[in-house]
Amino acid sequence: MKTAQIAAQLYTCRDILKTPSEIAATLKRLRAAGYRSVQVSGLGDISDDELVRILDGEGLTCCATHEPSDVILEEPERVVQRLQRLGCRYTAYPYPKDIDMGCAQSVQNLINKLDKAGATLAAADLTLCYHNHHLEFRKLAERLIL
Repeated sequence: MKTAQIAAQLYTCRDILKTPSEIAATLKRLRAAGYRSVQVSGLGDISDDELVRILDGEGLTCCATHEPSDVILEEPERVVQRLQRLGCRYTAYPYPKDIDMGCAQSVQNLINKLDKAGATLAAADLTLCYHNHHLEFRKLAERLIL
């Protein structure tokens, strides 16, 4: 793997990414460590414009994000706008919040909403990914949920 293909997942640094100044300092250190790209998640309050300014200033790109589960499902157009502002093509649905993974209808409703959100992103040449966890690897009606 080429080092240019490796990105820092900012969620792992979330405890030191609470303020714009902490975000700027952490991104500076990540770039000094050799990272060229970051996956944006777990940040404190910062505007997209300020984040882009910091990323550009450090020579970093945003390769992916995690957006709030409810925003992806209910307002995928907002996700499209944010990804476009960040110059990013990928986001991931982070967690099936408030979804009863033991109920077939609840899981099907999630699938339907993810399909709709994915189509909205695809229409803008963006990609919706799914960040899996252990709970999607259980069986429901004799099939793995994932």
